[in-house]
Amino acid sequence: MKSIREAKWFYIICSVLTAAAGIYIIIRPHSSAIFLCRLMGVLAVICGAAKIFGYISYDIYNLAFQFDLSLGIFAIIAGLVMLLRSEHVIAFLPVLIGIFILVDGVFKLQTAVDAYRFGLSGWWLILIGSIICAVLGILLITDPFYGSEALTVLVGIGIAADGIQNLFNAAYTVKIIKNKKL
Repeated sequence: MKSIREAKWFYIICSVLTAAAGIYIIIRPHSSAIFLCRLMGVLAVICGAAKIFGYISYDIYNLAFQFDLSLGIFAIIAGLVMLLRSEHVIAFLPVLIGIFILVDGVFKLQTAVDAYRFGLSGWWLILIGSIICAVLGILLITDPFYGSEALTVLVGIGIAADGIQNLFNAAYTVKIIKNKKL
């Protein structure tokens, strides 16, 4: 089994990179669509690998990384599609990212419920983060703004929020599990 500490740090690094990419997109919404698509592709492959690595690590409660095998596989496949077929993916990139953020938010909703059942005091923070991400995912899928710049900024906000949520979840749940294990 892989070390939970290694998985935690890989996941934290990936989460920071995700949040940074989201902030970059918010600041530079006029960047090339191909560049943004490829950036998201690289990030999806790296984060997919981090999710799979976290899933196969030894997590005694299976709380921090419980849904990350399937989400990691999806992220790697989506990332490869974004990298290899960027010109074709651009048209539905916000929807693809929205689906990913929505699914990740819904999975984190389950993590919040499980954290509550384990008696973790910060479960409600995970719940709030999961709801925010799910709403942002829905907004990306439905595109209520009908403008490419506003949609690009919303993509950045969604990616940044997902990165921050994953950073908190990995740092908080793994820390609690480590403390409970002692």
